Amino acid sequence: MGSWEKVQAAAATLGLAARDREARGLVEGRLVSVEISWAQRQAHVLVHGWLQPPLDLGLEMHRRDVVLGFVNAVVTGSDDLDSEFSIAGDDPSRTGDLFTVALREHLVALHRAPYDVRIHDGGCTLSEPYSFGMDEAWIVRAVHSAAQTVELLDGARAGLRAAASLAGHAEVLRALAAARGLAFASAPLSVTGRIEGGPIEIGSERAARDRHRVIARASFETELGLGLAVRRERLLDGLVTMLGGQDIVVDDEAFDRRFLVRVDPRQTDRAPELLDPGARRALLALDERAGPVAIDDRGVTVGPIASSIAPETMVWAIDTLDEVRARIERNLLRGPGGGPYR
Repeated sequence: MGSWEKVQAAAATLGLAARDREARGLVEGRLVSVEISWAQRQAHVLVHGWLQPPLDLGLEMHRRDVVLGFVNAVVTGSDDLDSEFSIAGDDPSRTGDLFTVALREHLVALHRAPYDVRIHDGGCTLSEPYSFGMDEAWIVRAVHSAAQTVELLDGARAGLRAAASLAGHAEVLRALAAARGLAFASAPLSVTGRIEGGPIEIGSERAARDRHRVIARASFETELGLGLAVRRERLLDGLVTMLGGQDIVVDDEAFDRRFLVRVDPRQTDRAPELLDPGARRALLALDERAGPVAIDDRGVTVGPIASSIAPETMVWAIDTLDEVRARIERNLLRGPGGGPYR
């Protein structure tokens, strides 16, 4: 039986969907996948466990080929891991805090199993280090081990502090979440739940070493179904418009100069009414004070929001974002108005 046939058999046992040389699905409530990778004309089976959302540590952990004479900046507290693995992260202290006793013991057991173990912000990868002994049963065991690894990583992240560049925002957002009954997490920094207008989500992601960006989104209760797209004007948008591209005007000079507005051509009379004066003022303020604004049929987004923004401005941006979402939803019920192309 070839490698792909073994993967297919294991996928059937695990209830994974197998196609295009990959099997993917949920095992023990965690997203996992199995793929075939080719190296030196030999097929290798890679088993992945995926963290949702990914960590924001810049974490990279893999077995070292040379053990002696190397000291990691990240210290886990396990002699086995610290001596036999290369471990790196943006903030060594914060990354080291991820390695709880339970996670350390689990990773050491996997290493001794033996699996070739890799840990990263997105989760883990397990493979067979010696390229033999891999069969359907091995794949099934490895998938369950990957799911358990992701569960432990997910649990360990709860004890991490926010990235240093977001520390001020974390303090304010934690208080905001507690006051309004929202869910809060610090790695990555996120707030999710419902405020007065409906669903809201604020999330950070790692943009580069020691750099993080924040995006806030207020989702509509139901999709608008208008093909609505609003965003900042770009350098070449004026040329595209001159050549016949769509850009709807709403008779607001500041707004029309700042934003490109498009909808389904059959719905052009709806855009000016959806974007009423109050919504336009709020969108301009958000775009100036918080970050680039965009609207589609599913919601309103602000971001990336620079980590240098004042924390109190972040709270203002969340409330203003919710106000825009609520206005657009109310205006959707008012019926068509009018608005020309420009």
